[in-house]
Amino acid sequence: MELPFQLPEVHMTPGQLNFAAGVAVGIALLLWGRRLYWLFFATIGFLVASLVTKWALPIENVEWWWQLIPLAVGIVGAFLSIFLQKIVIRLGGLLTGAYLGFFLSEPFLQDPWPWVSLAGGAVVGFFIIFYLFNGALMLLSSLLGAMVLLEPMDAKPEIRLAVVGALMLVGCAYQSRNTAKDKKKKGR
Repeated sequence: MELPFQLPEVHMTPGQLNFAAGVAVGIALLLWGRRLYWLFFATIGFLVASLVTKWALPIENVEWWWQLIPLAVGIVGAFLSIFLQKIVIRLGGLLTGAYLGFFLSEPFLQDPWPWVSLAGGAVVGFFIIFYLFNGALMLLSSLLGAMVLLEPMDAKPEIRLAVVGALMLVGCAYQSRNTAKDKKKKGR
């Protein structure tokens, strides 16, 4: 049986595929991170495992199978977030705070201060998500989505920080508006 139309052939290099996947995950986290909390935990698990792997193996051309470690950690994080919600949520807040602390301070500070901000961000992230779950999840998922979107951006750190902040505000506003609409529908 012949199709009435021709399917286009897609030829993507691994770099283009990574970029496309990063854009898709970034937009999903930015706009629907609270609803897709499992994607949020999968992403933060992947990013933290990538950071640790890069730090532990400072070789430029690491074998491809070492890249499976962050992917496996991300998948495990997604499954655990579904089954062990409370524990994983607190761990996710801790890891997100740590990653955000490092990501935001690393371009501006010299060693050892990015690692100090990693530890401080971990403590702040843990307590924010512990006490203010829905709001914190909206804020952190919007911030993480913006950072994933801007990861390949080659610009000055100040410009990246400003764009991340603007995208985070857009994501928080969109997610809160949808949350308010959902509450209205349930109240009817």
